[in-house]
Amino acid sequence: MSDVVFKVPNHLRRGNVKHNQLESVNQGVALIKLMAREFGLQDLGQSRVLDMGCGCKLVQAFKQEDLPLGEYVGVDVFPDLIEFLQNEVDDPRFHFQYLNSHNAMYNPEGEPLSENTRLQLDEESFDIICLFSVFTHLAPHDYVAMLKMLRRYVKPGGRIIFSLFLNEATEGGHAFWDGVVRDWTENQEKIFGGKDEFIESVQDDEPVDFLDWDPSQPLKWAIYSRKNALRLVEGTGWEVESLNDPVDIIQHYMICRPI
Repeated sequence: MSDVVFKVPNHLRRGNVKHNQLESVNQGVALIKLMAREFGLQDLGQSRVLDMGCGCKLVQAFKQEDLPLGEYVGVDVFPDLIEFLQNEVDDPRFHFQYLNSHNAMYNPEGEPLSENTRLQLDEESFDIICLFSVFTHLAPHDYVAMLKMLRRYVKPGGRIIFSLFLNEATEGGHAFWDGVVRDWTENQEKIFGGKDEFIESVQDDEPVDFLDWDPSQPLKWAIYSRKNALRLVEGTGWEVESLNDPVDIIQHYMICRPI
């Protein structure tokens, strides 16, 4: 792959700053291919995509590789990034919106998210709604509110896909916990009482429903039990199609269809 053709200033790459620009593009390409594969599509050339918590990696991937795309709407709580994308992406297929919704990590002064939160978009107009590294930072009430809010924007035959942290090790995949144990900190020692106690809790058949992993960094890691992650979808207007193990580019991810 050649040099990145559409660069985003590092101070605007909040979720991607640990990767260089080319790594972010590669991840974006892989996520786009993952969605096409999961939805039985050759590409996204006929798809209208809503990317919540968009960041910049999918935009960079589409632009870098000139990937087929119907239409893309990126929504984010970071106004500086949205302003940059609106000014720099000169392509009628791309649109961007700022949403001032609260998130303890990324937008602590924002307005509370609810099922009544509205986007400036037509309802039932998207084939795919994606949220990568968004539910990984959502508390349970926002997990439910986000699903309810987004339900109105999906087409009857559309899908939603989102990544999340599950409190389980996954055979054949990479576990979030591998890095946690390797990089054990004094603060984690205070929370869990010790590494052995923590490992035992992860291996428990009935892990806690929800864990804000590091209270000193609220919702940097929002961890759900599998049972709770599935249960919270109930009553949101969606039904679970699949809850998938991690792959190289993504943690666990869930796909739901509207009901």
